[in-house]
Amino acid sequence: MDLKSFGSYMKWLRKQKNLTQLDVSLMANCALPTISRIENGDELVGKKLFDKLNEIFEGFGMAYDEITMEKIFRFKQARQELLKAIKNGRCEDIENKLNTLLAYMESKDDLSDRIKGKKKQRKAKDEVKEWEMINYDSCDEIDKQYFVLAHLVHSRRNGLPLEQFLDEAIGIFELRRKIPRYEDIPNVKITDIEYELFFIIAKTHMALGDDKNAEIIFKGLLNNKGYVDSPKIKERFIEISEVMARLFMARKDYGRVNECLTFIFGEYISMADTRIIYRSLCLQAEICQVNGDNNGVEMIDKFLIATENLMAHMLKEYRLKQMG
Repeated sequence: MDLKSFGSYMKWLRKQKNLTQLDVSLMANCALPTISRIENGDELVGKKLFDKLNEIFEGFGMAYDEITMEKIFRFKQARQELLKAIKNGRCEDIENKLNTLLAYMESKDDLSDRIKGKKKQRKAKDEVKEWEMINYDSCDEIDKQYFVLAHLVHSRRNGLPLEQFLDEAIGIFELRRKIPRYEDIPNVKITDIEYELFFIIAKTHMALGDDKNAEIIFKGLLNNKGYVDSPKIKERFIEISEVMARLFMARKDYGRVNECLTFIFGEYISMADTRIIYRSLCLQAEICQVNGDNNGVEMIDKFLIATENLMAHMLKEYRLKQMG
């Protein structure tokens, strides 16, 4: 089931009850543009919002009984877990997540066949709804991109030459559409797997000594307008800034290295709740003390003192605002 299928079904349900998008957004306590993006197939509804929407439509005697949303969320999770495994680079982990993705692809094929069967039955009665006319296989190319990328990363770790790796990474991107010019990346809407492919392609250019194209891609990803509101934006900015800091370091462009590090340290301090870590370590020190583990107590004390000194130094040197 793809995004457009779900969005079209939601739109059909809404119109059946003569509700506007504004009506639904107010009832669901979410932003109007969110409802619009979901119905247009530009955004997959989150689990919390889905439960709320389902509650609203169930109140009218209607439900998402044919969408099997639990499967959709598992599908999305399988993709994200595979990307995480690819980033971590452990071959065994990649293989495990690949098996999960394969199971997802088989499950999706089965779901698609069953829904198509229902469509054929209804065609005989001329009762095919608008949302059922969607092509349920429109995400197959994206699934293949995840699958092939995992195998490509595995091949690289087994000695695949960088030049061939770059060509094949571009080929994976083009399983779905032609890769845009690097200069056009800021204005192109990209999926999670396309972001990862661009990131990998840029790092490969960098490893081959082609810093110019690497920088164009990294800057394009930083300025991409398609995921400005994404909850992953800070994570992606930190990821790109860390690699660009290395790129600028190789050029001895220390001013720009400092800019990247300033951003990373600033975001890390604001994102991480260091108080929880501190309190947890203090509790661990108490446990060590109860168990007579004086070495453990001493190591924790030294770690906390060193961390406090480092953070004070960073805040002074990089002029960062301390988390409130």
